[in-house]
Amino acid sequence: MDKRFFVIIVVLILTSFGFSGCFGSQSTEYFNGEYDVNENTVLKVSTINGQIEIIGWDEDKISFNAVKKSNFGREELDYIEIDVNENDDEIEIEAYYTGTRQSQPSVDMNIKVPEYVIVDRISTSNGAIDISDVKGDVIASTSNGGIFIDNVDGFIQATTSNGRIKIEDTKGVMDLKSSNLGIDAEIFDFQDDIEIRTSNGGITLYINPSLNAELDISTSNGYITIDDDLGLSLSLSEEKHRVGQLGDGGNQIDIHTSNGNIKIDKLDI
Repeated sequence: MDKRFFVIIVVLILTSFGFSGCFGSQSTEYFNGEYDVNENTVLKVSTINGQIEIIGWDEDKISFNAVKKSNFGREELDYIEIDVNENDDEIEIEAYYTGTRQSQPSVDMNIKVPEYVIVDRISTSNGAIDISDVKGDVIASTSNGGIFIDNVDGFIQATTSNGRIKIEDTKGVMDLKSSNLGIDAEIFDFQDDIEIRTSNGGITLYINPSLNAELDISTSNGYITIDDDLGLSLSLSEEKHRVGQLGDGGNQIDIHTSNGNIKIDKLDI
């Protein structure tokens, strides 16, 4: 046998033994709970390497269901803690890992809340966030995953380092930022100056034509299209940079992508 092939076979065998018992089929464990709330209850949620889904429902309680997951045996699940802290008018749900292995366990969460509960800070270290039919000025953040918000009675701030952002049917928006992939948002209203930015992806915005705002729109590599029906009065009109005033002007909406197209449409209201 060729000596080179013999060495390769030995290395592969040793590698197989080295990983044996470390990585296997996925183990899961379930966590369920129900919690009493009132009209002043504020909900905060954070998890590790998992998705978060929050939806409104007709019951007068919070229903919480979580799934712990690990590919390194059931014993790793014991190092995943889920704390539900009830303090006065606040419920904070937090999942975290107490072990030392670089195993990247995850906790997926599904939460149902009465429509009057105030949804506040929602974060995951790696996973998607999906929120619908609730109220509150939501601050949603994930390090790797999409953020999808629909039918929320509040202003939305969304930040992801790698994922798509989609915002529909909300009271308004704050900053929307993605490091990679596109942003699609309806802007019914906004407060103060805001930024809508992605470093690699397109941006599509549907803007309330009755707003008073200054728009600064730019792309480093792409094209810009603006709906004439929006009524934006341009003071600068270049291929990759537009500046304009909506209504009487006012706070600024800074819209930028490093690599992608930007489309600005009128929001039908």
